[in-house]
Amino acid sequence: MSLTIDCIREILEYLSDDKKSLYSCLLTNRLFCRFIIPILWRDPWININLESVNLREQIYWNSIGRTISKCFSQEIKQFPILLKNHKQIHLLQQRSLFDYILYIQVISAGAINNLTKNIFEDNNELIDKQFWSFFMKRCLKIKSLDIPNFNLLEYPESKKFLSTISTLKIFSSYPKDLILELSKNIRTLNRIILCLDNNIENSINNNNINNLILSQKNLKEIKFIHNNTRQIFPLNEKAIKHLSQSLRILELCSCNYLPIQKISPFINLTELKICFRILYDDENININLNQISLPKLEILSLINVREKDLPTFINLIETTKGSLKILNILLRTRSSTSLSSSSILHYLHTIKTICPNIEVLPIWLISGIPLKEFEDLLRFCTKIRKVIIHAVIPLNKTVAKSILYLLATKSSSSYLNNIHLIGGWNFSNLDQEIFDLWKEKKKRPLELILNNNNIHSNYIIKYLVTNGSRIVYRYKCNVCFKVFCRMEHANRHIRVHFRHCLHKCWNDCETSIYS
Repeated sequence: MSLTIDCIREILEYLSDDKKSLYSCLLTNRLFCRFIIPILWRDPWININLESVNLREQIYWNSIGRTISKCFSQEIKQFPILLKNHKQIHLLQQRSLFDYILYIQVISAGAINNLTKNIFEDNNELIDKQFWSFFMKRCLKIKSLDIPNFNLLEYPESKKFLSTISTLKIFSSYPKDLILELSKNIRTLNRIILCLDNNIENSINNNNINNLILSQKNLKEIKFIHNNTRQIFPLNEKAIKHLSQSLRILELCSCNYLPIQKISPFINLTELKICFRILYDDENININLNQISLPKLEILSLINVREKDLPTFINLIETTKGSLKILNILLRTRSSTSLSSSSILHYLHTIKTICPNIEVLPIWLISGIPLKEFEDLLRFCTKIRKVIIHAVIPLNKTVAKSILYLLATKSSSSYLNNIHLIGGWNFSNLDQEIFDLWKEKKKRPLELILNNNNIHSNYIIKYLVTNGSRIVYRYKCNVCFKVFCRMEHANRHIRVHFRHCLHKCWNDCETSIYS
């Protein structure tokens, strides 16, 4: 029995976030190709802000530039300055297999800039604006827009282009008229990313940013990226009241303050993400979260948090009342004595009693913390799938082995398969013993990551092959089926394949958590 076309389309749509699988299906037949190309081209960009471009990224931009040149061949021919500066004019005589531009749903100023750099000899504002015009005429379903520093509404086709946008990224320093016009012409935003810089006071005085917020009827997510040292929360009382019931996700990136009174009305938040600036370590900064209660919070990310503020954020966790699922806390630990055992015990007790649905959990271990407390937590957290354990002081082989034994034998969660160990961990004969024990308990395949970049995983399968008269070993990834001739190559693949946001802040925030 063969699948219907609608079923095939639905299956491929289900894989929309798994580009590797889509690429592997792309050449199956013409039908698959016809369905997959629009999915892949919804967001075709990589690494938009390229200050240092490696060879692989350069190949990517050259390749996508050639494809887009073919799609825009007729438009480019109509503008002498574009035709004269085009690096590969012969491409304009070729036709692309698909009109790929029609499928694009994500556009940014960075992407346009990188395209024009790779397509034209002379990259300037005129060429950038002309390319924006091309995209506005052809892209009919834009969902996410990183807006350029000029008024798109000057173009007659802009209103149709902006009519479907759900995510908008904008700088507070952009022209006042541009922000005002956007508030008049866009009503469909679900998410706003606002980059705050030194001109934020001007935009506050004119209420342009608040007018943009107030003009949205379905705004659920806001991210503030602070680019200046003097930080001001840009929303006025009217905008806060407008968002108090509807806002679900709030992100404060690169901040050195917490506007408690401003964010306390957002009682329906399901995600709160705060990334502090390195300079926030100033002793004069006090954080008091007693006014905030977030009973619906599911995801809490706290990056570059001072050790002394941990008890304060534990109090915030207590207000979640069992809703919390993902907890990501990175403490800026200065020494082995900077964390008190009382704070950690309070933290473990709070997780055990308040967070029955926790799935991702960071833990800190220091001398004076009984392993019995850790064991009790593992028994309580029945849904945990990932544990990040920080050894604040170096642990000897006996203690390290005991912790892994508890993880393998005492955890009540059938989902646990990701263990990330950070700090001073010492092991002997780790590979075979821990994985054999994990297999005996019939748990999911284990991903064990050490912060010294030694990655051990039973996703890697070792086997023998015959090479002429020799018998050699090969290593195969049981997830993507990639084959390696050396274990070191396989380990690097696993590190890249499974790397999560612990090495960086979330999304496009470039704050390194280890800096």
